[in-house]
Amino acid sequence: MPQISISEAYKYCSKIALSHYENFPVGSILIPKKLRKHFFALYAFMRTADDFADLPSRTIEARLSLLTDWRKQLDNVLAGEKTENPIFLALGNTILECKLPTQPFYKLLEAFEFDAKGEVKFETFDDLRWYTARSAEPVGELVLALFGYKEEERIRLSNDICSGLQVLNFIQDIREDFINNRYYYPQEDCRKFRLTGGSDGLKSVLLNKISLFELERVEFLLNNGASLAESVRGRLRYELRAVILAARKMISKIRKVDGDTYSQRPKLSRREHIVILLQSMFFSVDIRWSKHKLR
Repeated sequence: MPQISISEAYKYCSKIALSHYENFPVGSILIPKKLRKHFFALYAFMRTADDFADLPSRTIEARLSLLTDWRKQLDNVLAGEKTENPIFLALGNTILECKLPTQPFYKLLEAFEFDAKGEVKFETFDDLRWYTARSAEPVGELVLALFGYKEEERIRLSNDICSGLQVLNFIQDIREDFINNRYYYPQEDCRKFRLTGGSDGLKSVLLNKISLFELERVEFLLNNGASLAESVRGRLRYELRAVILAARKMISKIRKVDGDTYSQRPKLSRREHIVILLQSMFFSVDIRWSKHKLR
């Protein structure tokens, strides 16, 4: 069987990316055309591994076996071995062409392996940050590297933004996560707010209060990382501004419903997306956006 071409491999990745890109910016018009194929390759690698970790019809052992094979294929492509897998063919070319760091890929695999075990529960917020440092922060580091930014300080700022965004996503998806036995709110916080299990507890005002508390953590992290947007140039600056503005708009929406994301998942309208896009083109983001303080 003849090996497919690099262009065919990228086309394969683009089909995966454009059909299900969620929060990853492969669909953003702010991403330069010359970089789009590289975003496709990164997303295809992550999306496929994420699917392996979340296969409901497979046992834990089977999911981990798929991820072990995925890790081996990554090892092989980084060692310069040939591959017939279009995702790794494209990814290997992207890593070489863009001189990407390899550690973030292995951190991502750690997060997927954690997910595959189905024991999503964290005692402290530091424990949750251990997870976001593997599931979210590597994505930001790789995006920065695609644009040529590899400085430690920028990566640190990116890490705060990415972790903040992921915790925000956990707040938005609280109903679905609880139904599927995924508990992203730290247990120490649940005890602090006297939140207990069961449907009555989940639908109570206690859950809303803890959601608002975690929202303050999101805001704190976003404020810490906001200066990153103004430290970069070109379209990445606009993309980062848009990401931060969208997150802040979502924070406002959640506060308006007093933290009740269990009853209805808040989301941005098409009009709000357009306004945010226009704002990102002409206005810098405020470093400190809110007077709320983390308790």
